[in-house]
Amino acid sequence: MDNRPIGLLDSGVGGLTVVKKIIGKMPHEATVFIGDNAHIPYGDKSKAEIIALTKQSVNFLLSKNVKLIIFACNTATAVAMKAIQKEIEPQIIGVIQSGAVAAANATKNKNVAVVATKMTVGLHAYQKEIQTRDPEITVSELATPQIVPLIEANAGHQAYVSALKKILLPINNLNIDTLVLGCTHYPIIRNEFVQCLKPGIQIIDPADQVANYTYNIMKRDQMFTDSSAKGKHEYYTTGDVKMFDELGKTVLQDQKFSAQHL
Repeated sequence: MDNRPIGLLDSGVGGLTVVKKIIGKMPHEATVFIGDNAHIPYGDKSKAEIIALTKQSVNFLLSKNVKLIIFACNTATAVAMKAIQKEIEPQIIGVIQSGAVAAANATKNKNVAVVATKMTVGLHAYQKEIQTRDPEITVSELATPQIVPLIEANAGHQAYVSALKKILLPINNLNIDTLVLGCTHYPIIRNEFVQCLKPGIQIIDPADQVANYTYNIMKRDQMFTDSSAKGKHEYYTTGDVKMFDELGKTVLQDQKFSAQHL
């Protein structure tokens, strides 16, 4: 048994979509989450910058004595995970591998699309992982850097729909049956994605698979808490606390949500 918390990091509020799935899957586990909103978006930065910023968040989580770390950020997973895992003892779990497994299992016509940040798309992170599992799957990737700033600004339903109708035009012209939301911010506006996509496309949120994978790792390594009480959850942001709290309440459907500033 291990009563230490699970650590999670993201460039912003998007990682809370992963926190939500973790809490749902393992309600007795404690969590510590850091959103580096002051430096968002990561997807437009250099690899060196992304690694440096991710290391800062990792070091903060290590100071909180976490038992493992979930990179609830696709860009950080693609760029920094392997390098940082070599330097620290706690296991790191990324979102891309989980999303790739879910997509490969879901597609029937072997045509998958991925929407993600410029960096994740530029590294072909999902394409590589999906085709490792099934080389016959065609993976179309679309960089959609416009979406994260809208979500972080809490722009609202009409703004999301207006933007997505234009952004998703290339996706709607493809013969795909599966779309991966390759950024943890995107599930926050899943309903708007559904509204703007042509009918019949399955939407993959990697967070579902991440929660299952984390559960299995913790079961294998006997890392579950022995507490029967609901887990305690700490939230930190390097950015605007008020805006973070507003979005956090929405994502986690918890009006008591409250973050601290770092």
